Amino acid sequence: MLPLSPQKFREQVRSHTDIVGLIGESVGLESRSGGREHVGLCPFHDDHNPSMRVYPDRQTFRCWSCNTGGDCFTFVMEREKVSFPEALEILARRANLEIPRFVSGHSPQHETNRARLFEVLQWAEEQFHQTLMKSPAAQPAREYLKSRGMTAETVTQFRLGFHPENWEWLIDRSKGKFARELLLEARLIGERDGRQFDYFVNRVMFPIHNERGQAVSFGGRILPGSNDDAKYWNGPESAVFHKSRLLFAIDHARDAIRESNEAFIVEGYTDCIACHQFGIANVVGTLGTALTDDHVSAIKRFARKVILVFDGDQAGQAAAIRAVEKFLLQDVDLRILTLPELMDPADFLERQGAQAFREIAQTAPEAWDYRFRAAKAKFGLNSIDARQRVLDEMLSVLSCVPKMATSVREPLLIANLAQRLQVPDDVIRRQLSEVRSNRPKRIRVENSNENRSSEDVDVRRLLAGELSKSDRVECDLLEVVLSAPPLLNNVVNSIATTQIRNPVLRRILELCFEEVQTTGENRESETGQLTLSGLLNRMPNQQMKSLVVWLDEQANAKGLAAKLEGNSTENGIPTVLHDSIGAILDRDAEQTHQNLAVQLTESKDGQNGLDEATEKLLRQAAEFHQKRATRKAGV
Repeated sequence: MLPLSPQKFREQVRSHTDIVGLIGESVGLESRSGGREHVGLCPFHDDHNPSMRVYPDRQTFRCWSCNTGGDCFTFVMEREKVSFPEALEILARRANLEIPRFVSGHSPQHETNRARLFEVLQWAEEQFHQTLMKSPAAQPAREYLKSRGMTAETVTQFRLGFHPENWEWLIDRSKGKFARELLLEARLIGERDGRQFDYFVNRVMFPIHNERGQAVSFGGRILPGSNDDAKYWNGPESAVFHKSRLLFAIDHARDAIRESNEAFIVEGYTDCIACHQFGIANVVGTLGTALTDDHVSAIKRFARKVILVFDGDQAGQAAAIRAVEKFLLQDVDLRILTLPELMDPADFLERQGAQAFREIAQTAPEAWDYRFRAAKAKFGLNSIDARQRVLDEMLSVLSCVPKMATSVREPLLIANLAQRLQVPDDVIRRQLSEVRSNRPKRIRVENSNENRSSEDVDVRRLLAGELSKSDRVECDLLEVVLSAPPLLNNVVNSIATTQIRNPVLRRILELCFEEVQTTGENRESETGQLTLSGLLNRMPNQQMKSLVVWLDEQANAKGLAAKLEGNSTENGIPTVLHDSIGAILDRDAEQTHQNLAVQLTESKDGQNGLDEATEKLLRQAAEFHQKRATRKAGV
């Protein structure tokens, strides 16, 4: 049996996924119109009146409020905040399909090994947890967690555990279940001088999960009175654990972060767990490392506003300053919360409660303000040199932010600096320009952020129904194509894609042609076919997918499929398609005629007779009227 191609595997996954069942797992759906559509609250915005429509016959969905729409892959990508390959893998596993190597970039043997790693890690998590809950040897660990204010419910929720003081405890328990090599690969045990031994000995265990809730490693904390210098110790990195990419409790916090569009980041396990126990669920923690760009990118997928919570001591302040610039580079709404009296979050919550925490969080200064205060504390403002140093530091930060030069925020920030430092705006602008000119130039790529931004604006305008007359005729044509894909050949023979003026709509038509050509090549002697699912696969981003689904909905609402089976012209082309093509040709011809009229007027100015050029323009004008009359008689 020949291996599946990437395209055929996508279609296999799609065919094994019922979009109503998929979305119904997380959204309550109500059947309407005899089952032709299902309605529910959209999970992608704060929806109070059901605005999401799911269409089983087309296997698509769309929210009429926020305009998010697409297919099963789109839903998983948006819901789980993952890439397309990850969504493909999630849906394939959901359908119990064997995952080809090209999906993850690994062989089937490698995928099997990853599955075994998750299996042994889950087993270890259960061993640690049950030992904490039941073993007499874990009594000191239970007392420690109780002293930190953790309830039994919290211990169960986070699957906390304990490893007894036995260097071969886990090795012994794994005999007959898992090979030593697997425990080594999962970084549950280590090896030195030919001797194998358990990690995490005599430590309280904090399971580390990925976004899907799978255990990938553990953090271990020593008990009070231990002689071990390492208070916390994370498992080494493995094939499934990368500490620079993961945030503790992301699996517990993800939905709360998405719903509130706000995320708290704290330092450490116990502070994070304390927040959740006090009902503040949109909190994640770092894994004993400094914040990385990957951490920032991960949290940015779920929330626009990020509040960094640091201890009030000197180390906490330094960590906050280092973290600020990483988030400024990512352009998020960053706030810095410094707790009073050198308290950490767990202490603050224990003394003052969740409401006080939320209230003080609302006063957290923006990163820019926090950064200015730090520079002011460092240099002061009592001398010209001090003011210059503060200005230099703030401009250095400002120059790092992508696209800040074209942002409406930059003039506001410059005005803010000017007021605080008593320096004229134009002086700050000139100095900022000098700072930027000395920075390494960013390489421009073909699909630049500026082009993408323009495209997104155009898509949002169309989805909002703000169509020009020209947009309308081009949308009409695409709606016909989506309603009756075989008619695409008639479109190919009648107009060129360059005649579609809207760049977004032109790109969709080009991708229609590409889909037919590619499927034709894959099917060898058979004619290529355009399908909605295949077209959605070709869309370069979510916005474009939403637009295609919107066009498809417009076509269904107009009943185009039935109309296209009705009257036809003498050439056998459905009247609806004939009129749609004719509208585009007439629009272009009218523009050409207007240009000819202008040229004719200019050529006649100041002349008494007709020269050769003028006569040529008149002939072209006459041909225009004749061709338009012919087109109206039939394409």
